[in-house]
Amino acid sequence: MMIRILFIFLTVTFLSCVSAEVEDPNFLGKAEGKYLPSKDTSSQAFLNQVLEKNPNFPSFRSDFSMQIQTFVPKKENVNLDGKVYFAKDTKQIKIQLMDSFFGMVFSELIANADQIQIKPTSTKEIQTLPMGDILIQDPGTGKKYSIPFPVIYSYLTGNYINEIQNQKARFNTSDGRVYLTKQDGEYEYFFREGSLDRLELTSGKRGLRAIALVKTNGTQVHPPKEITTKVVSLDTEKENVLIQIKLKKSQITEVSPQVFRF
Repeated sequence: MMIRILFIFLTVTFLSCVSAEVEDPNFLGKAEGKYLPSKDTSSQAFLNQVLEKNPNFPSFRSDFSMQIQTFVPKKENVNLDGKVYFAKDTKQIKIQLMDSFFGMVFSELIANADQIQIKPTSTKEIQTLPMGDILIQDPGTGKKYSIPFPVIYSYLTGNYINEIQNQKARFNTSDGRVYLTKQDGEYEYFFREGSLDRLELTSGKRGLRAIALVKTNGTQVHPPKEITTKVVSLDTEKENVLIQIKLKKSQITEVSPQVFRF
């Protein structure tokens, strides 16, 4: 389900200074080789290699910057800042979004694997909706673009570890890939030396293809250093949006349950 959120952006955000270009990744698509069932010996050996690399995804807090590049009807840059918190035990994340110019929090988000709660700081209303894409709308121009939030959630929480252990998962061990069909689309996880390197999604239901690349900081897999996401419309194959999230000042630390309240 598409989550429709109206973020109130200040004019200065859309008229921000020229930003560096966001990396524009290409889709790899499904491999030509055979995909093996999860119970296959080769699949189990590959899965064990990934689980050995699993950093257990401890709780953390981090500042981040987000750059969004849109392309239709013209190319534009949107820059935001924010804070993110993750609790290992509950798999909850909280995100506070701020405008880059004044540093004011204009919206807060709390999510787990099943749902997202949204609260603009300007109101007392809280929306509780199923996990899904976030549709951002510029109230000045009416321009809309979607962010594939399930993909970002997987990286920030390590939830993909649970997903690749699904009995319905299929493995292409020669290319380090795991393929899984979920209710909202087809997911493919690409691994390099046991660590997740990219994630691709094709969703006819949502009318999009999405790709997410992750960059880590040396041996630190979690939290990632950078996540780049690209969204393309299935009908036109034209780019809708490029999103780059850079995590800064990340700290591995316990996060109080009080944080996950509005």
